[in-house]
Amino acid sequence: MKAKILVKLCLGVLYLQSLQAQNLSEALNSLENDSLLKQGFLAFCLMDAQTGKVLAEKNMHKKMNVASCHKLWTTATALEVLGKDFRFQTQLAHSGKIENGTLKGNLYIIGGGDITLGSTDFKGVLSREQIWERWYKILQNLKVQKIEGQVVGVGAYFEQNAIPEGWIKEDLGNYYGSAAYGLNISDNEYKLLLKPASKVGEKAQILGTDPTLPFLKFKGEILTAPKGTGDNAYIDGYPFHYENFVRGTVPQESSFFIKGAMPNPPYVTAFLLKDYLQKRGLSVSQEASFSFEAINEKLIILDSISSPTLAEIIREINLYSVNLYAEGLFRQLGKYWGKESEAGAKILEFWLKKGIESKGLNFNDGSGLSRLNTSTAFAICQMLVKMAQNETFVKSLPVAGISGTLTGFGKNTILQGNLQAKTGSMRGVIAFAGYFTNSKGEKRCFAIIANQYEGKYATMRSKFEKILLKAAE
Repeated sequence: MKAKILVKLCLGVLYLQSLQAQNLSEALNSLENDSLLKQGFLAFCLMDAQTGKVLAEKNMHKKMNVASCHKLWTTATALEVLGKDFRFQTQLAHSGKIENGTLKGNLYIIGGGDITLGSTDFKGVLSREQIWERWYKILQNLKVQKIEGQVVGVGAYFEQNAIPEGWIKEDLGNYYGSAAYGLNISDNEYKLLLKPASKVGEKAQILGTDPTLPFLKFKGEILTAPKGTGDNAYIDGYPFHYENFVRGTVPQESSFFIKGAMPNPPYVTAFLLKDYLQKRGLSVSQEASFSFEAINEKLIILDSISSPTLAEIIREINLYSVNLYAEGLFRQLGKYWGKESEAGAKILEFWLKKGIESKGLNFNDGSGLSRLNTSTAFAICQMLVKMAQNETFVKSLPVAGISGTLTGFGKNTILQGNLQAKTGSMRGVIAFAGYFTNSKGEKRCFAIIANQYEGKYATMRSKFEKILLKAAE
């Protein structure tokens, strides 16, 4: 009798599992045939996070652009290779001698690849002004009142060419297209301060930049749009070019700003430090400068500033999708393996040795901004299985309904407080990948990607939520 009951229970469980799988499969088929994806592509993979067994899939081997979900590869690799306690270093040094209150030599800011130096967004790091004041006091303690030389920003830690293959020109002048250099400052971005016109359709006035960078010039025009239309303005600029073209619209408000990418962070760093020192009464005889070559002369090290730990940086990357930080890790990995230009190939090789299927994987940058990056839903899930026990990695991911880019996702459902995932989006691309625990207490990893879809991002995001709710049943 007991045996018969047990058999019936087992059959019931199997039937329920089969029904749930059928429901998920039908939902995936329905989405693939949706008008939003008439000319597009859908890929999905659901795996057991412990065994790696594929539980459901749709085009899981198809090569797809995953936008910022690409950051999962960068952050996972950095944790595995560099370790969660890795830190970047930035040094202040001088050449020459200090005689009678005069530094007869140059003051050098020697970058060590720290992408968080003076960040305006990273909580807990010293602000730019705090760093300048710290360094001013060091010079003051050495009785330095004058520098007969230059303030030099040294970016030699990384190679000078910071723009990855596949970045489009429209991104380069805007804050999200800020590249990572050997020396970085304040997220490598500035604010372009604007005063919208009193009438819709008229030109907004350019008031300047914050911080003040008088060598930056702006052509073109930004028009005033009705209130509530948001930021639709762009800066077209290029590394090491100081003339920019502005275009687009900003809403009718009393004041407004848009953010741009610094064209030469090592130089900007030196310029701003010199400006600060002079305002504090310490004169500098020569113009600020920069170098992408190591300084060969004898230097006296005055100070060293450490970045937050890699674990903290990775949390910022995955929680808020910070392109600059991901690019810094990508370049650091290339440097670790001996050649920055081979970072993508080395990351691919690293995961290949761990058993990841490499077909369909192309790594051209660390952030996912490159249009040449590709991944497969299957490979992403394989990697997520490998990283499932890495607490630092898993905790770095946004939580549905609670944090980061998933704050408004899965509210009042089984996904809220449960699903942890990286999101990615760019024109025609949306991707989610991460973990959740289903209604039976089983941990799953997943990747869902759409390319070349039509319509609004919010609409596709809502459809993804419905798929994941089915998967979590």
